[in-house]
Amino acid sequence: MSTRYLLLLALTAFLLASPSFPNPASASSSSPTADDDDDDEDLSFLEDDDAADRTADSHSEHYPDSDHFDEDEDFGGEGGDFENYDDLDDDAADSDPDAYKAPEVDEKDVVVLTDGNFSDFVKDRKFVLVEFYAPWCGHCQSLAPEYAAAATELKAEEDVALAKVDATEESELSQEYDVQGFPTLYFFVDGVRKPYPGQRTKEAIVTWIKKKIGPGIANITTLDDAERILTSESKVALGYLNSLVGPESEELAAASRLEDDVNFYQTVNPDVAKLFHLDVKATRPTLIMIKKEDEKLSYFDGNFSRSSIAEFVFANKLPLVTIFTRENAPAVFESEIKKQLILFAAKNDTEKALASFQEAAKLFKGKLIFVYVDMENEDVGKPVSDYFGITTSPKIIGYTGNEDTKKFIFDKEITVDNIKAFGQDFIDDKLKPFFKSDPIPENNDGDVKIVVGDNFDEIVLDESKDVFLEIYAPWCGHCQALEPTYNKLAKHLRDIDSIIIAKMDGTTNEHPRAKSDGFPTLLFFPAGNKSFDPITVDTDRTVVAFYKFIKKHASIPFKLQKPATTTKPASESESEVQETTTSSSSEDVKDEL
Repeated sequence: MSTRYLLLLALTAFLLASPSFPNPASASSSSPTADDDDDDEDLSFLEDDDAADRTADSHSEHYPDSDHFDEDEDFGGEGGDFENYDDLDDDAADSDPDAYKAPEVDEKDVVVLTDGNFSDFVKDRKFVLVEFYAPWCGHCQSLAPEYAAAATELKAEEDVALAKVDATEESELSQEYDVQGFPTLYFFVDGVRKPYPGQRTKEAIVTWIKKKIGPGIANITTLDDAERILTSESKVALGYLNSLVGPESEELAAASRLEDDVNFYQTVNPDVAKLFHLDVKATRPTLIMIKKEDEKLSYFDGNFSRSSIAEFVFANKLPLVTIFTRENAPAVFESEIKKQLILFAAKNDTEKALASFQEAAKLFKGKLIFVYVDMENEDVGKPVSDYFGITTSPKIIGYTGNEDTKKFIFDKEITVDNIKAFGQDFIDDKLKPFFKSDPIPENNDGDVKIVVGDNFDEIVLDESKDVFLEIYAPWCGHCQALEPTYNKLAKHLRDIDSIIIAKMDGTTNEHPRAKSDGFPTLLFFPAGNKSFDPITVDTDRTVVAFYKFIKKHASIPFKLQKPATTTKPASESESEVQETTTSSSSEDVKDEL
């Protein structure tokens, strides 16, 4: 009896587990998940395409990858062409790392760190500034002489060192310290790191480090010291105080630590104050800022508190108008002031336009950066003008810098009043941004849809479509290598009405929803979800991987039908087999990728 009972239980368990007899407990459950479908889906015909791609690639010329951490290409352009306003890393060496030869720079005071000595070095010294660099990086090349000069000047300071790490050789160190780009600078205090936020000049580095290791302000007691400082430094702030110790000095020192790239001094000597253009009879404490630009003197007239002093120095430390060059580009890009007004002018238009531009700049100290670009300067002026699409002189635009790179066109006569009104509207976010666009294509019936700035909303932001978008550059080798795979993907999915495979030339088209840090950038915009940021496509660049990514993230379910094959019984005549083969091969669904 017990044996029959056990057999009955075993038989019942077998029937419940059998796929031919659904478990009653799960009979009302939902249909299999998309992941289950993917596991069962036959994608061999897509895999065949990828295998064919690999075979073809083995016989084709490949574009050399740089040693950058990002496998995609940045905006440097082919042969170093300038493609991005805030990317001056445009040496030809950037596109061909092997071609770069380092210039002669005396780096005797810069310590070379490797994985073997890094940890001990930063722990044994109280203050260490470390640069992670790549030999072919244009920004690193520009920094090298400034960094070396700073190291030489600071070597007399106790327990301070400047060091460097070749990130292309020390990849494990770079990963450990999360190095994402070049150069990356970290300041270590007792082995604990923080990012270096200052400008990449000798003076800025020295000033910043001295403030971190010292009291923040220095005393000027003699005229010789005063003359030396006025001669050697480009911008200084001097407090004329009642005493070199006490509350006034403490407020000035506290303010100095809030401003990394300006040296602060204090004096009680009337002769020193007079040399700094201060009224010796004025009520103390008072403050003046001196810089070697058109507006040399700025007088402080606020409450002598750390916040008011720092606000005053911040608003006045930049020139009224910054002439755009490679050397002062960091002062523009790395400023806390993100909004810029940029004047483009040829030499014969400069005098009148620049005068009004400069006068208007006085009204926006600490709120906007005013930049002048010489359109005839072959080094940076002409490429910057080309990037913004500026062809007429003079021309003014508003630009939001590194935040979201929006541009705003000033289309009125260049007068102080008009610039003032434009600048205020810019600050108040009342201007409508301008975006570049190629003409909308007359025919857009291809498997891969062509997106430009002016049809982006219509195609990419269509809520009824799942859209897979490539942002590319015509000169980008990675984009060219991807094109056959991308075309095959589009060909496979062309009959799925809910899916659009699209591409946009990122060098001639812009849109606020199409942000790209390199080429190619692949983004997925799910249907019914276009108000949110797109999904970055982070997968292998094969037809199968792209298909699986789309299948996983698409809002509208779909099923890709495998190309049909026709099999006749062996008894059928040879002619019938031949006829069937010919007929089936003509079916569109059998198109091979």
